[in-house]
Formats: sequence, structure tokens, C-alpha cells
Amino acid sequence: MAEREFGSLLRELRTAAQMTLEELSEASGVSGRAIGNMERGKVGSPQRRTAEALADGLNLNEQDRARLLATVKTRPRAGALAQLPADLPVFTGRRAELQQALALLDEQGRQAQAVLIGAIRGMAGVGKTALALHWAHQITDSFPDGQLWVDLRGFDRGGQVLDPGQVLGGFLRALGVTDSRIPAGTEDRAALFRSKLAGRQVLIVLDNARDSEQVRPLLPATAGCLAIVTSRNQLTGLAATHGARTLTLDVWTPAEAREALALRLDEARVAAEPEAVAQVLELCGHLPLAVAVVAARAAARPSFALADIAAELREAHGTLDAFHTLDGVDPRAAFSWSYRALSPAAARLFRLLGLHPGPDVTLSAAASLIALPARRVRALLDECSAAHLVTEHEPGRWRLHDLLRAYAAEVAEEQDGPTECRQAFHRFVDHLLHTAHAADQVIYPVVSTPIELAPAQPGTVVDVIHDREQAAAWATRELHVVWAAQRQAEIWGGFDSHLWQLAWTTVDAFIDHQWSLGQESLAFLARAAEAVTRDPAGQGYASAVVGWVTRQEHHLGRSQEAKARLLTFLQMPGTRAQPLDQARVHHDLGWLHGDLGEHDDALHHALAALALYRDAGNLVGHARELASVAWYHALLGHYDDAITYGEQAITHLAEQKIAVNEAGAWDTLGYAHHHLGDHQRAIDCYRRSLALYRATGRSHLEAEVLEHLGDTHHALGDATAAAAAWQQALDLLIPLDHTGAGKLHAKLSASPPAG
Repeated sequence: MAEREFGSLLRELRTAAQMTLEELSEASGVSGRAIGNMERGKVGSPQRRTAEALADGLNLNEQDRARLLATVKTRPRAGALAQLPADLPVFTGRRAELQQALALLDEQGRQAQAVLIGAIRGMAGVGKTALALHWAHQITDSFPDGQLWVDLRGFDRGGQVLDPGQVLGGFLRALGVTDSRIPAGTEDRAALFRSKLAGRQVLIVLDNARDSEQVRPLLPATAGCLAIVTSRNQLTGLAATHGARTLTLDVWTPAEAREALALRLDEARVAAEPEAVAQVLELCGHLPLAVAVVAARAAARPSFALADIAAELREAHGTLDAFHTLDGVDPRAAFSWSYRALSPAAARLFRLLGLHPGPDVTLSAAASLIALPARRVRALLDECSAAHLVTEHEPGRWRLHDLLRAYAAEVAEEQDGPTECRQAFHRFVDHLLHTAHAADQVIYPVVSTPIELAPAQPGTVVDVIHDREQAAAWATRELHVVWAAQRQAEIWGGFDSHLWQLAWTTVDAFIDHQWSLGQESLAFLARAAEAVTRDPAGQGYASAVVGWVTRQEHHLGRSQEAKARLLTFLQMPGTRAQPLDQARVHHDLGWLHGDLGEHDDALHHALAALALYRDAGNLVGHARELASVAWYHALLGHYDDAITYGEQAITHLAEQKIAVNEAGAWDTLGYAHHHLGDHQRAIDCYRRSLALYRATGRSHLEAEVLEHLGDTHHALGDATAAAAAWQQALDLLIPLDHTGAGKLHAKLSASPPAG
């Protein structure tokens, strides 16, 4: 095998050179453990650049170098994970830190510990990610099963810290676990993740971690794995509980900073002005990010003397207080150089991008901020990208480093003023709101409750949504941006309509796709509930929004708080003066009691809501509540009453053309007939229900009816038809990550095979 051929030759050449593993490791920059594994044939053939580093370390002659490199395989190991981003084209300095990091891998080889954790910490812009990636690329040969990588967004300005459960879902999929087998809870996902890594040698890079709690569920627990973590925080908890080896990065040394500047410009230009170079680097605080920005500015203006740059850096004033260097130098002055090189339009766009709450910005969102056509804005974004102020990290999505975002926001406040900044933010949230509304109308053209939006501000760009697939993709991708924008709108103040309407236009996505991220989604809905009660335009919507909050509280196990919230809202003077609000609250109380199995209380509240809707002459509410009353009667075993109310509900719902609730009423009739022993009539009712649910796109409700249909076929002794219905239901729930999938798996497993 090629790896054995390479390893044998490497050992032969090292022996001939009279070098120990440690000596070759120091000379080549390749860890001693990796070299030992190569020589023993325990890992695959190394990357070519690793082999070249070893050849350099051995100081081979031309013939022996060619022999060694000829044994290197160019084909990667089949099935290996490969999530690492590309290494930086220019990596400067950090020799001592890199050797310290490589020594950790050798330490793992000497100790019988389960896993090694290397934590790189330091201030923003100090180069933690750069070192982590460079280190990782140097040791990939020691991890033949591949690499996992994720940006945890621990210090995202918009608060979009990645949830460990969400990260684990992505890692498990990369490890070949299908969605149907990924558990719902974070602890269960973490356990499965550790199991999948058992016996593997995988390198895991967790970039930009918020704290130890975010990292712990993502750690492996098997020999042969290494986790590299970067964070601005100390991560002392990780060191205490998991024995993490910490590596603290300071700013560059003067020599390292000069080397970086020379690589980005040219040695002759730097050597020509040694005093100016020293001043520039000192004024940058030797901060890698600041040095890179100044270098980009100088490279873009080759006619500028470095002494001129040093003079203007000295004249700059103001601070980025949160990222103040220990020697008192502010990186804002460095950022200003790339900013000042922009055209006026690009400079204005960059400033206004600082108002975007993140984590990244689309073309239409950027166009809304600056109120320019998208085609023009694309060119401006390219200009900002060329100046290293933004990065197009994937097609059509741009990201700002958090320091640059803070700088952009401050400059916007200074140069554009609060009025223009507010107008720009208003256009941005209008973009989100009107696009969300368009997507909602495409996905749910029949069932969406209509709401009237105020006209979008002039200059707002609203995405055109052509079909359900595009609408669902937009909602999936922009959900975190919507949440962050709502938080920011609350801080701005005066955006009450947006606060609750952003929730109104996206809540169906929560319900239909089980998009619940715990406390964050609860806070999102709670802000909406508070805003709708303050907003005159929210009259008639408040009870519905409060209902969403209580459902989320219930899903989080806070059912008593949910009940208390509803009962408090029911007693508010405004609610008591509005029979329809009272009716909606009783409806939600009925749903809550019903989901808790308290069916008598559920029926009590449903009957109260029914009477209120009837007395108010609200035909839609009355028709819907008839269906609720029918269902609670069915759950209580009052099957004849369920049929009576269910048939009335179907008549009224059909008249009102409310297909989704009519589908539910047919399901109730099927359930009642099933329990009365009239299985054929139950099947007929279920089929009527399925036809309506399919027409409205409510796939999770369609799955419930299919499960009921399978139960009825099973009661008739038709195992084949039962299994077919249950399988259809399961196929609908798996993409939604729905908790009901487990019950269907159990039914299918218990069902005897057909024939």
C-alpha cells in the first residue's frame, strides 16, 4: 500500500539523516505523533505539502526528495470528512504558538486519555481562527477519518449564537445519520455524536465559541480525536471539567507584524521606510486584523508613502471601547483606511451595513438599507469585498467581521446621523416584513389570516417569491435574521407594528415545520405579544399572538405559566370588553387543557368560546369552535356527541370555505366512527380529511390523519393497508423532524409483515 511505502521510506531516510522523531518534528513543523503514525503505516498517505515539509526537514538531496514525494497518494481517503475551510494563503508568525499546539498532539500520543482539547483564546482580531485553521491543516494526516468544522458565532452582534443541538444535527448528518434517526434533544444528539465517533480519528474545529457550556455537548469522547476550540472568553470551565489545554494569543511581536506587512506589500517598500513601518505597526497595536486592513489600504494605494499612513493614523481619534488594546491603540484608525479608500456610495453602504443585525446580509437586504437598485448594490458590495471590509462567504450572502460591523455602525451614527440611520433600518425591517408576508401567502394561500401591512418605505427592496419551494427556502434561511431584526427593532423603539407583524408572518413556519429553538423563539413571540397590545393596529390580533406565546411555553414544559398568562389576559379590561378576544382565549385554554389530557376542562373552555362566537355573530369562529367541541367530545368518549357537533362543524366550515378546519372535523368524525365500530365509515371520513389537508399543504396534520387511517385498517385486520398508511405518515414527518415519527416507527415495527 502507498501509505506503507511512504512510511517505510520516511523511516529509512530519517534513520539515514540520524534524526529522532522529535528532531524531525521541530525541523519540519509536523507533529512527532503524525510522523510516527506515518512510519508505522497507521494513517493514510499524507498531503503533498506535508511530505514536502518532511523532505525539507530532512534536508534531502534532489534524488531522495523525488523518491519520497513519488510515494504520496493524491487521492483522498474514501468517505473521509473534509469540512475544514481552506488554509490562509498567507500565514505569518505564530511559530512558538504553532509548535506549542503541535506538541499537544504528541502529548495525546503519550497519554491514555480519551480525547484532547486545544482551546485558543484571545481578543477579537488577534488571529485565533487563522491559527486554528493553519494548525488543523498541519495535522490532518493524523486524522484519517477527516475533519468537522463549525463557526459557533459566539459573539455575533445580533445575538445569533448557534445552539449546540443545531450544530450536532449538522455534524450527525455529515457522519451519515439520516434525519429520521437524529434525536430531538441536545443531550441525546450529543450521546449519538459520541457514539458515531467511537473508533474514529476525527479532527473537530469549533470556531468562535461563546463559552464552555456551548462547547461541552460538541466534544468527542474517544481516543484518537482532537477538538480545537477558539473563543474570546477564557474557557476556564472547559479547562476545569475537560482538561482543555489553553493557548492564549497576544498581538503579534514587532517582527511578526513587520513580516506580515512585507508579505502583503513588498519587502522593498517596507525596507525603504523602517521608521514609518515601525510607527504604523505600533499604531495598529500589532493587532493582526488591524495590520491586514492597513496593508490592504497601502497595497491599494501604492503611491502613498508609509510615513503618510503613519501620520494619519496618529491623527485619528475615537475608540472601539470593547476591543481596546492593552497599549491604548484603537483599531478603528486602521479600519478607517480601507473605508476611506471606498467610493462615496460604497462607503455609505458599508456604514449602513453596520445597522444590519446579522449574521449575514443578502443583496436585497443591503439594497434596502441604502435604497439603491440591487444591481448597483452588487457592485458596491464587490468594492467593499475587495477592500476586505466584507466577505461573500457564500454566493449572495455577505458577512462583516464583528469589529468591522461595530466600526461601521459608529461611523454611520457620526456621518449619517440618527434620522438617516433610523430610516435605513426601517427600510431593512420593511424588506423582511413584506418578503415574509409574500412567502407566507405563497405557502399558505388559503389558511393564512389576512393582515394589512403599512406600505413599505420608499427604496425598500422586496424579494419576489415565485413558488412554495422558494418561499420555504427563504423562511428557513432568514428566520434567524428575522429574530435578530425584531430584537434590534425593540431597541430602536417605535416599531411596535413590525415587532408583532414579523411574528405574524412567520408563525406558520414555526407551527408547520416544528421550528422551535427554545427560549429564543419564546422571547421572539413574547416581544410580539407585548407589542401588539401597545399598537393600535394590533386590535383584534392580540389574543392570537398571546396564544402563540402560551403554546410555546407549553412546549417548553411551562404549562402552568401558559395557563396563568391566558387567565391573566382573559381578565384584562381590554379583553373583557372584547367578546372575540375572550373567545380566542377560551379556545387557547381549551387547546392547552386538551394537550395536557385534561379533556373535561378542554371541553368547558371550548363550549365557552363557542357561545361567545355565536353571540357575537362571528360565523368563522363559531364554525371552527364547533370542530373543537366535537374533538374534545371524541376524546372523552362521547362519540355520538362528537358526531353531532362534527357534522354541524362540517356544514358551517364548508359554507365559510375554511378547508383546513373542515379537514380536522372530518378527522374527528372518522375517529368517532372508528370507536363506535363503524370502520368503513371511518375510512371514508379520513379520506375526505386527507383530500382537504393535501389541498392546504398541512403535511403534519395530514400525517395525523394517515396514522388514524392506519389504525382503522389495523382494526379491520388489513395489515398491508395499515402499514402503507403509517409509512406515508412517517414519510411526511421525517423531513419536519416531528416528534410523532417515533410513535409511527413503533407501530410499523410491531406490525406483522404482509402475506
